[in-house]
Amino acid sequence: MLEVLAYLFEQFYHAEGEPDVSLLASRLASAGFEQDDIAQAMGWLAELNRIDTSRYAALGDMAGRHLHPEELARFDEEALDYWMYLTSARVLGPAEREMALDLVMHAAPGEISQERLQLIVLMVVWRKRDELSNLLIEEILFGREGLTQH
Repeated sequence: MLEVLAYLFEQFYHAEGEPDVSLLASRLASAGFEQDDIAQAMGWLAELNRIDTSRYAALGDMAGRHLHPEELARFDEEALDYWMYLTSARVLGPAEREMALDLVMHAAPGEISQERLQLIVLMVVWRKRDELSNLLIEEILFGREGLTQH
């Protein structure tokens, strides 16, 4: 699914407004993506649109914090390493960090993999559209070995 999101980023991220979902699905199919990947990407976009960012606005410049043991238990080893990288590099602001942790805690039971965490982080920063967010999105989508750019 990251390949579909990479395509969406290249084609639509800098465009004004949101593309029509049925048109978007049609364009993804025309670009050669599998229906399962398209369905997952459409679900990801729907989940992205359901996030209420207003409740995180009051966090301001709140300093970093430690993970609660329940939060810590949600990450597999690679995901935890990735989370530690994000927090030590201060890539996520307090609002984005707390939003990502809330999404991690509300995800399906079981450990969160690094790829799932990357999808969550993408969801959190996708609409922000600032330089740091753009760099993080590009790193997640294009900084991996074997990811095809369209």
